Amino acid sequence: MTTSTPSPRPALTRHGDGSVIPAAPHLSSLAVDAAAVVKSAKKARKRAKNKPADDTVNLTVVLSKRDRKRLRRRAEDYGWTAEEAAAHVLRAWADD
Repeated sequence: MTTSTPSPRPALTRHGDGSVIPAAPHLSSLAVDAAAVVKSAKKARKRAKNKPADDTVNLTVVLSKRDRKRLRRRAEDYGWTAEEAAAHVLRAWADD
């Protein structure tokens, strides 16, 4: 008797009225695909050769207290500050 593993189904979420809809995708971790890191490094080298460095800008992001706590805890697991983790997530998201 051979059994195969069923293919994964999309995550669902239930609304207050009882209706069920597909859940929005979530960032499951602070992990970044290795290919994205290599791509980002190549872009940085190319920019450094061709033009001056970009200016640093301040970015204000409003997070709930719950999300700030979750970010801080996840960052501590990696040995980062919450600000470093947020910058890392933003860079990974922007490079896609």
